This record gives sequence, C-alpha cells and structure tokens, in this order.
Amino acid sequence: MSRGARVRRVWRVVLVVATVVAVVVLVQRLRGADLGERLRSADPGWLVVAAAVSLLPLFGNVASMVALSPVRIPVVRTSLVWLATSFVNLVTPSSTGGLALTVRYLQQQGLPLAVAATTIGIVQSTSFAVTAVLLVGCLVQAGRDPEGGVFLPWPVLGVAVVVVVLVCVLARWWPRARRWATRAVVDPVRAEWPALRRVLTHPRRVVVALAGHLAVPLGFATTLWCCARTVGGDPPLGLLVLVVVGSSAVTAAVPVPGGIGASEAALAAGLVATGMDTGPALSAALLHRALTFWVRVPFAWGALLWLRRRRAV
Repeated sequence: MSRGARVRRVWRVVLVVATVVAVVVLVQRLRGADLGERLRSADPGWLVVAAAVSLLPLFGNVASMVALSPVRIPVVRTSLVWLATSFVNLVTPSSTGGLALTVRYLQQQGLPLAVAATTIGIVQSTSFAVTAVLLVGCLVQAGRDPEGGVFLPWPVLGVAVVVVVLVCVLARWWPRARRWATRAVVDPVRAEWPALRRVLTHPRRVVVALAGHLAVPLGFATTLWCCARTVGGDPPLGLLVLVVVGSSAVTAAVPVPGGIGASEAALAAGLVATGMDTGPALSAALLHRALTFWVRVPFAWGALLWLRRRRAV
C-alpha cells in the first residue's frame, strides 16, 4: 500500500471517529444548554445581527491566510477549510486539529511541509502581534473610563510595564531564561523572517492581512456584545475584546476538545466582570458559543466531507 493510500485510510478513520464524537457531544451540549428556551426569550433583532456579525471572524481568518500565503490560494476553498476547522476542533484539544488541517490544505496547494508550516507560523505570529496591540489599546481605554464595568487605574498599567521590563532583563542576564526565550521566540521569528520580509514588500497584502487579523477579535467581541443585547445587557465593547481574548487564552490552556465548558465559563465570568448579572451573562455566553461554534458544526462537517472528496485536505 502506498503512502498516500495509508494517509487517506487514516483520514477516513479519523473522520468516522470525529463524526461519532461530534454528534454525541453536540446533542448532549444542546440539551444541557436549553438553547431553545433562551432563543425564545431573546430579542430577535439583536439575534439576527449577532448571527450576521459572527461570520466576521471567519472572513478575517480567510483574508489573512490568503494575503500571507506565498502562493495564490482560492478564497472559496480556503473559506471551507476554515469552516471545517470548527468540526475538527470539536474533537481535538487546543485547536491542534484545525492547525493540522490548514497545514495539510497548504500542502495540497503545492507547498512543501516546511513552507506550509512556516506560512501558518507567520499567520499566527502576525495575528498575535496585532491582537497584542489591540489589547493594549483596550486596556488604556478601560483605564480612562471609570464609568465602565471594570476600572483599570493607570498604576496597573505601570506595573504591567515593569513586569515586561523585568522579563526582558531576566531573558538577557539569566542563562536559562535566555535559552528559553531564544528557543520560543527568537528562533521561530528568525526562521519565518525571510518569508515575512517577502510579504512586507507588498503593501496591499499587508493591509489585507492586518484587516483580517483585526476582524477576528473585533468580530468575536461584537458578536458577544450583540448576544448580550439580546438578553438585555449592554457591556462596553472595548472590555468585551479583553473578555474574548482572555476566553481564547483559557480555552487554549485547558486541554479540552473544542474548549467545551471552559470557553462558556470564561465568557460568562468576563461578562459578569463587566457588570452583567450572572443569569443574563450565562445566556449571552451560551448564545455566543452557539453562533460562533455549535451552529457551524454541521456545516463544517459537510465542508470537510466536500474537501476530502476533492482531496483538498
């Protein structure tokens, strides 16, 4: 049996197992969340807006990947790949399945494994940088607005700067910290820099990539804000950027497939911190997860089957 045939057989087994697990988990999750009751009591206008805005992160991911890819990749097929990651991530922890799927997709587009992995590394690195700048802006805005649900005094920002400086000093003078920083930060940046430098010579691609990266956290935050409005809440949008990014960090740190439970709890806790009551906050968090994850699962399953039939992944 050839290597390609073995890979296809492994993918079939993984797909069957993932399908069974996804159906069981999805049915149990929807039954436990009682989303039908929550949707009946929600404001239909804001619910429609939330459903529309929930597509923005998907388009943002597609735009950044198309812009940063070293070869031309089809937009529609790339969109289906990102949609399919919602299904794959349901049965793999910390989005590892979605990462593997995108790397496999780039390989099928003609890129060698090393180049495909480097491309995904560039997408993730630039996304992290853009999100970090956005978070700093939201933190500064939160510190200036004492009427928001959370007041961040300027001394907290000063302490954060001091901590960053201390980390840099440790990385410079402590050998073990320096080796870790070199292995975790310097080496990946050095490996990705030639490809990133080629991208930076195309201003239009840079603008599209930055817009796509911004669309992901802003899209999730706006969706959460619309979900909060459906249940009568009105938290500050700037604080919700912090909530969704913090929720993503919690989900990535907890080795639970799809972030089931951890994401909902983090979102609800963040909404409570912005001033919402516990009941509406939980309802908004569940609606947000339903729109940005659970509703996509059946469509993501169909997209994955379509991509597999055409050997695109």
